[in-house]
Amino acid sequence: MSFNFLAYFQDLKILAAIWHPSMFGFNVTDKTFPYDNRPVVPLKNMNFTTWWFHNHLDHPPNPADIFELPAGKPATAEIACNKGATSFFASSEGGDIRDPNDLNNPCPKSPIAAFHTNGIDDLKGCALAIAYKSDAKAIQPEDFTIFSVNQTCVWTRFTDFQVPARMPPCPEGGCTCAFFWIHSVRCRLILHPFFI
Repeated sequence: MSFNFLAYFQDLKILAAIWHPSMFGFNVTDKTFPYDNRPVVPLKNMNFTTWWFHNHLDHPPNPADIFELPAGKPATAEIACNKGATSFFASSEGGDIRDPNDLNNPCPKSPIAAFHTNGIDDLKGCALAIAYKSDAKAIQPEDFTIFSVNQTCVWTRFTDFQVPARMPPCPEGGCTCAFFWIHSVRCRLILHPFFI
């Protein structure tokens, strides 16, 4: 099973996002749009068209870039405040910013406020959802169904999401998945799409 990621962020200047080549907007920089619309930039005061899929529908992943969901096993995602803090740093405009003393740090050189928490006990968690459609432009919010939750997300860069053993297979052309994050600050919902 393979999918594409979608993440939406609100209220801070930079937040965390799930990073994988299968996500919409994976190569969007602060110069792609007339405004900074990187996946880690908050979305607020936007209409549905601008907010939905982070306005990255015209920046889909390459068809061969898929995120594998192994049924009955964990799927490990990379979550970070900057693509440069992930294994995909080579395509980041800032290069490799990973913390050599803590490679699991999702937000190197950032205060804990970047995690929207006061500590690990204050985390609200993240979820993955799936829409059994490969045409992202045909997907509506109600098409997504949550299938996995991680309560300690976004504390570590490498985050596991358990995939149900009886997860139905995707149709021809794949599925579209989304990353959701409820953070402590005003309990805002974060969303980011990707392909599986």
